[in-house]
Amino acid sequence: MKEEKQTTTKNPNIFKRLRSKNDAMWARFYDPKTKIANKGKWYAIAPLLIIFVGAILLCIPSVGFNLGLDFTGGSVIRVSGFENQAKLNECRAEVKKVFNDRNVKGAQFMDERGANGGGLAFTVKYQHPRGADMTVFDTELKEAIEEAILGGTFVGVSVAEADSISASASSERILMTFIAIAVSIIAILIYMLFRFRFTSGVAAIVGLLHDALIVCAMCAIFRVQLNYVFVAAIITVVVYSLNNTLVLFDRVRHKEKFNESRLAPEQIVDASVKETFGRTLGTTVTTLVPVIALCCIGVPLIREFALPILFGLIAGTFSTIFVTTALYVRFESYRNMSKRHKEKQLKRKENLVSPD
Repeated sequence: MKEEKQTTTKNPNIFKRLRSKNDAMWARFYDPKTKIANKGKWYAIAPLLIIFVGAILLCIPSVGFNLGLDFTGGSVIRVSGFENQAKLNECRAEVKKVFNDRNVKGAQFMDERGANGGGLAFTVKYQHPRGADMTVFDTELKEAIEEAILGGTFVGVSVAEADSISASASSERILMTFIAIAVSIIAILIYMLFRFRFTSGVAAIVGLLHDALIVCAMCAIFRVQLNYVFVAAIITVVVYSLNNTLVLFDRVRHKEKFNESRLAPEQIVDASVKETFGRTLGTTVTTLVPVIALCCIGVPLIREFALPILFGLIAGTFSTIFVTTALYVRFESYRNMSKRHKEKQLKRKENLVSPD
C-alpha cells in the first residue's frame, strides 16, 4: 500500500501536469517583463526563409507556379444528359481514360446540373499540349470522347463543342483584379493615416504584403494550382488579416491617448498585444477548423481555395502579433528620434539668436 501511494505521488495525473504547464506558459506570456515588440529580427527569420525558398522555386523554369487554365488558357468540353450520379461517374472515368491516352495533363472535372433541368452534367477544363493546333486538337478530342461514351451504355448523353479560354483575356482580368487590390491598399493606407498614424499605416501595409508573399511562396512550395479562386483567396486573407491589425492598432491608439504613465511605445504595444491576443487567437482557431476540414475532405476546386486561406490565416495571425508590432515600434522610435533631433536644432538656433 505504501508503494502504491508513493507511485501516485511521484506520477501525478497527466492532465494536471499539462494544465499546470499551460498555466505557467500563459502566466509567463502575460508577465509585464515579457517583451514582444522589440524582437523583430527573430520574427523575420521564418518568413524570410519561406519567401526565399518560394523565390528559388519560381526561378526554376520547370517548376515555378502551378498555373491553372485561367492564367494559361485552354478549352472546356461539356458532357450532359445523365439520369443519375452513377452514370455520370462511370462516364467521367471513360473520359479520363481518353485524356490519359492523349497525354492531357491537369484536366479539371466539375459536376453541375444540366441546362433547363436536363439531368446531371460535367465539364472538363484542359490545357492543350505544346505544339498542338488548338482547333484540330479540340475536334479530335471531342470525336474520341463521343466514340468512347456514345454507345449502348450512355444513351441520351451529348457532348458539346469545345469552348476556348483565352489566356490574354484572363490575364487582363487578373491584372485588373490586382489593380483593384492595389487601389484598396492605398485606400487603407489613407484611412489609417487619418484614423491612426502614418507609421501604423505603413506597418499594416507591410504586414499585408508579408501575408500575400507567404501565401504565394507556400502555394509554389506545395504546388497549389493558381486560378481565379486563388485571387479570391488572397483578397480574403488580406481582409481577414487587416481586421485583426485594425483591432490591435485601435487598442494601441487608445492606450497612447491615455498614456498617463508615460510608457514607451514598445511597452504600449506589448500591453495591447497581450490584451487582444485572446481575441485574435480565438477567431483564428475557430476559422481554421472548417478551413482544415475543407482541405482534407473537400473537392479539388474547394481545396485550391482552402489551402491558400489556411496559409494566409497562419501568416496573418503571425504578422498581426509580431511583424506589424515590431515594425510599428521601430518606426515610432525613428520618428521620436527625428523629433528630438529637430527640437535640439531648434533650441540651438534660439540660443544663437537670443542676446547674451
